[in-house]
Amino acid sequence: MTPPRALVLTLPERGHLHPLLGPAAALERSGLQVTWSTSADVRGLLAELGVTRVRLPAGVGAPPAALRGRALSETIADPQALRGWIRALLVDAPRPLVEPFRALIRELRPAVVAIDPMVYAGAIAAELEGVPWVGWSTSLNPVVPPGLRSELLSTVTALDPERHRLLEAYGLRARFRVSDVLSPWGTAVFTTEALVGPADDPTVHLVGPSRRPLGGGPLPVLPPPGEPLVYASFGSQAWHQPRRFEKLIEAARGLGIALVAAMGELAEGFRARGLPPGIQCEPFVDQPAVLERADLVVTHGGANSVMEALTAGVPLLLSPLCNDQPHDLAFIERSGAGRGIDLDVASVDEIRGALRELLADGPERAAAARIAASYRAHDGAEGAAALARSAIGTSRGSTAP
Repeated sequence: MTPPRALVLTLPERGHLHPLLGPAAALERSGLQVTWSTSADVRGLLAELGVTRVRLPAGVGAPPAALRGRALSETIADPQALRGWIRALLVDAPRPLVEPFRALIRELRPAVVAIDPMVYAGAIAAELEGVPWVGWSTSLNPVVPPGLRSELLSTVTALDPERHRLLEAYGLRARFRVSDVLSPWGTAVFTTEALVGPADDPTVHLVGPSRRPLGGGPLPVLPPPGEPLVYASFGSQAWHQPRRFEKLIEAARGLGIALVAAMGELAEGFRARGLPPGIQCEPFVDQPAVLERADLVVTHGGANSVMEALTAGVPLLLSPLCNDQPHDLAFIERSGAGRGIDLDVASVDEIRGALRELLADGPERAAAARIAASYRAHDGAEGAAALARSAIGTSRGSTAP
């Protein structure tokens, strides 16, 4: 007999795939057969992550090159282009995917669909096929407090009429929180009150961090215990930040500390120039494993990187680039687990000073340890899987609140 099935629908980037690995594995352990689908063909990447049961919606191809590296950095630097990217993702992209996702749901007949809440087409398709769906959020969007201001919030507020018309065209209504569509069956967020405070929406569940297995990439040579180690990464998409990395390397050299920088395709060029002692530049690394040894993380503030750093109890120095990253900085500063800096304008001396202060046993390290203790007490993978299981066999009608 075929076991009951679950379908996971998400965006085709590491920051959206990694947090969902744990919940999907938890569903498998509980007896469900899990199939993954993404809005672009990343079967090779999924295979690297240990995911082999993948079905793509008809007609999708490889992810656009414009969504990574130098091209993405240029988009981020252009406010109009950045707003256009968000509009394309949230308004233009869903409609062509609705029918292919519906066909996939009819073929697989899952008992539940778990979606990254930015995949609006998945919510629409599940509703139209009468299958319960839950959100597994890859951001902190569902708990962003009213009154917070950011470029992303301004953009999605301007898009609200079009987002609602999109769902209304299929006879549905929806509630949005920043970029996420909220499920009436519930949305899991991979954090705890220790970072974000209590959720103000009864359908939003703070389930704790989603831990993924170690071994998801190369492990650099790490310094011996007692030698300070800084880990720097600006994500799997927006890694093309050469000037930021140059400043960090110079700042670290002045402190005599070890630095591991995950910098995508920039790594080869930095190595060719010659690196100071203790500095390693890698395309990418086994991030959770490095974080287990790191004393400080320098990051753009992507939700997955923030979650994994806090899971390891490591304080953060955040320099947001775009989208929800300023929200993550706001949560980090409010919790005391780190601070912000604009690496694009800060001098090397200013960066060096921030590194020195955050490497000390100060209040940021204590706050990060407090959040890590809360994270250890909550298994986000099991919590998100339990939310999905609780939706099986239930009916809530449409996405009306």
